[in-house]
Amino acid sequence: MSHVRAFALAVAVVLGASGCAPRPGEAGSGEHTAAEGAEHPGKAVYDQWCASCHDNGQTSGAPSLAAIRTLNRATVKYALELGYMKLQAQDVPKKELAELINWLPESEGSNDAWVNSARCPVKVREVKLEGASRTAVTFGVTDDANRRQTADQTGLKRDQMKDLEIAWVIAFPQTPTMRSQPVIIGDTIFIAATDTGRLYALDTNSGCVKWQYTSEMTLRSSLTFAEATDKSPASIVMGDAAGFVHAVDAKTGRKLWVSNARLNEYNRITGAPVVHDGKVITPVSAIEVNYAGQDDYECCKGQGAVIAFDLATGKKLWTGKTMEPAQPVRLSRTGTQQWGPSGAIVWSTPVIDAKRNVIYAGTGENVSWPATDTSDSIIAYDMDTGEKRWVFQATKADIWNYACGRKAANCDWPGEYHSPDHDFGATSMLIKRTDGSELVIAGQKSGVLWAIDPDTGKQVWGNKVGRGSANGGVHWGMAYDGQRIFVPNNDSNRPASPTENPAWGPGISAVNAMTGEIEWSYNNNARDCGQEFPVAKARKPAPEWRMQAVTAPLLPPAPRVTPAPTRPATPPAAAAATPASAQGRVTTSESAVAVRPPERAAVCRLGMSPAPLLVDGAVVTGTTQGMLRIFDSETGDVLFEYMTNRDFPDTVNGVAGHGGGLDSAPYVAGDGTLFVQSGYARFGEPPGNVLIAFRPKRR
Repeated sequence: MSHVRAFALAVAVVLGASGCAPRPGEAGSGEHTAAEGAEHPGKAVYDQWCASCHDNGQTSGAPSLAAIRTLNRATVKYALELGYMKLQAQDVPKKELAELINWLPESEGSNDAWVNSARCPVKVREVKLEGASRTAVTFGVTDDANRRQTADQTGLKRDQMKDLEIAWVIAFPQTPTMRSQPVIIGDTIFIAATDTGRLYALDTNSGCVKWQYTSEMTLRSSLTFAEATDKSPASIVMGDAAGFVHAVDAKTGRKLWVSNARLNEYNRITGAPVVHDGKVITPVSAIEVNYAGQDDYECCKGQGAVIAFDLATGKKLWTGKTMEPAQPVRLSRTGTQQWGPSGAIVWSTPVIDAKRNVIYAGTGENVSWPATDTSDSIIAYDMDTGEKRWVFQATKADIWNYACGRKAANCDWPGEYHSPDHDFGATSMLIKRTDGSELVIAGQKSGVLWAIDPDTGKQVWGNKVGRGSANGGVHWGMAYDGQRIFVPNNDSNRPASPTENPAWGPGISAVNAMTGEIEWSYNNNARDCGQEFPVAKARKPAPEWRMQAVTAPLLPPAPRVTPAPTRPATPPAAAAATPASAQGRVTTSESAVAVRPPERAAVCRLGMSPAPLLVDGAVVTGTTQGMLRIFDSETGDVLFEYMTNRDFPDTVNGVAGHGGGLDSAPYVAGDGTLFVQSGYARFGEPPGNVLIAFRPKRR
């Protein structure tokens, strides 16, 4: 799943997704500063090479210029020279690239000055672990990933959710995206400002800073808390944008170890590492899907895996790959060497099944031909060896990369295939039903919810609860209350047609875990975009729409045969003769046309992409536009809503704050507080940089 992807190649240019965080005190060189009163030359470079995508983010899916300019210089430099934008920037003349890197960040340096003034008083600065409640310890809250918290754990009851108000807000500079779910232990919330490579321990009561950890690389994943052992102290574990795992002392913020999880240079870490029995189980994703849009790129070698490290030392213990290493397989129609198999990367957080001693991991689509039987799958890995126990494949022959939006050379393969991009980007769940039986529950971007036997990997039931698409269906995760599975849907704004299930479209559904049937569903409306609409109502579907059964694996359409290559690659001499203004530009045809697309009206997306959270029977959800909404889990009645996409001028640390889109896993509860992160500058969503603490109103 990208984890979440739009169709345009421009999605790959998310600068904040991959980059080096600055060291304290780092500043730009100022080598190409403009003369006083003159426009900086980097602005002209941006207009020539970047504006066609970044000034039209609602169409291209690229982050806005405003979002990019909040990043620090080191992050921008890494993204353009080594990260997501490396291929797009490779043809920009070196001097112009330096000018662009120096112009893009609006503020120089690391901007850490606020931390000292926001330090907690000495008497509350200690991170207390002994005897403190383990309120939320990983992305799924607990190892089974049910994303369920009780009133005793959180200090919040369902009836209090309708009376929430803001207690305090903290803002993080140079951070347009809040993508990492925090961990709460006692009165400490551990939170990452991933764009700047910062991890903080904050006091839950006031937001003051207990300690700060600075990574040399942009952080990326959600956090996991690891208990102390006789060999290692309690720690916070996370992954970064370059494919390294970090372990940090939870009491002090001291680095314990950093280990390399990459199989090759394309790998990254998107899902959170999880911890069990002295092992750190790390999911491995890859960025190569972004490079494939260029016809001369030798697609593709990046592959997924789960890798186990020793918690005490960071030593690699085993690697569970999703497929064999890629080999040269054929030439593309432009004469470029193609490699395969590739893909089946693991975007999401693995699920631990201690009873069966296995880990469940969801995989993405294949990125190049040939297809494998491990793509769009749930894989059970043995926790001691990394060997596969079973594979459940939901969709076969799904081969997709960024060339597919325009049917370019790297999206053209022989034989049977299709390209729906229906991967498992969402974290699965291990649930126990009311009859005592257990299931692995997996939500797919196809809009299908699957129930799988954890012992055999066989399908128990499947229900198509959403329309699904490459950017729709289930994105980050689900929640489970012991009876119902809460399934968010990131479908497009288009409501269901008269011939479609009324539950389809952007919203959320409650699904009965025993039968797989929809009990109630809620669809968002234009109220979430600031229009004068009443609060929508949840509804119970008619009997014919409660279950639309599907059986895995879903089959592709009829085979399509592609002729052998007929056109050689462009000779180097011809490439050198191409005007610089036409080189390196993302285009929609093989003849580059340096024309900026027309301006289009901004689109307000209504989809529910982030994983929901259950707090004492209240379902906490959010939209990509920034609307926080809380439901009664039994009835679907709306208990509370709040638009987080707004300015927050009075932050506790004095940093200018603004909310934005809600995505990934933006909420967690603890110490009588619901914490909500707002801001997600990807795929045209509104950027933001705040953590909002909600508490019940005092009566």
